[in-house]
Amino acid sequence: MMTVKPSWLAKRRRVLMAMTAGITQHYLAHSISAQASPLPVLISQSGSSGQSGLATSQSLAISGQPISTNSQVSAYTSLERFLRQVQSASVQVSLRQIRRDGENPRLGKASLQFQRPDRFRWDSQAPNDQLVLADGESLWIYDRDLEQVTVRPLRAALEGLPTGLLIGSERLLSSFKFEVLPDKAGLQWLKATALERQGLTDHINLGFSQGMPQVMQITDLGGRGMRYEFSNWQLVPVAAAQFRFVMPKGIDLIRMAR
Repeated sequence: MMTVKPSWLAKRRRVLMAMTAGITQHYLAHSISAQASPLPVLISQSGSSGQSGLATSQSLAISGQPISTNSQVSAYTSLERFLRQVQSASVQVSLRQIRRDGENPRLGKASLQFQRPDRFRWDSQAPNDQLVLADGESLWIYDRDLEQVTVRPLRAALEGLPTGLLIGSERLLSSFKFEVLPDKAGLQWLKATALERQGLTDHINLGFSQGMPQVMQITDLGGRGMRYEFSNWQLVPVAAAQFRFVMPKGIDLIRMAR
């Protein structure tokens, strides 16, 4: 039987964590603890000399002046409607690592299923075979190659980490400042920056087409990050069984308090 060196295991764990960070990080940190009604959202328009205004789910404004719903602001409108109207969905995801040298290697693919506000299933494929599942109470991480399952309280696991902008609650919009960016590569772009920075995340860019998210790019303070490219959206309810973790036989279980 081959003995695996601890250094190799440590390296593999770092790779797996990098691949799933955007999903497991901060997925529900804001949505679980959000207030009953959303607060106004700070919106700024790229090229508007830093002007900003208030927006609610009914209107968008810069310095108190209404903005017409054109391609420049539809990215925010698309995000707002997506969070409000799409309560459950499935999508295929392609992952790339963002590096400062401009080389953005592909890390693999995954499937994502979610049901707002506190359930999701992230199943990554080769070369990193891992399942991350939130069942509303606990977060389960099953590394099939390492034959190991880690479980921890959902709220504790996700507290202080970065992205519920696609699969969390609409209420978390109040936790971000948004900047509408120019259209690029056929997508309408939106930049989101947390009002209270948590962890190493600097900002999140979202690209929309026809009202649906196509790209999410998370950038850290060092200019590195992860890029998630979405395809084949299925806007249908996901079976409840998909969010129940079944413990495999003969697999090590590690329970964590937080």
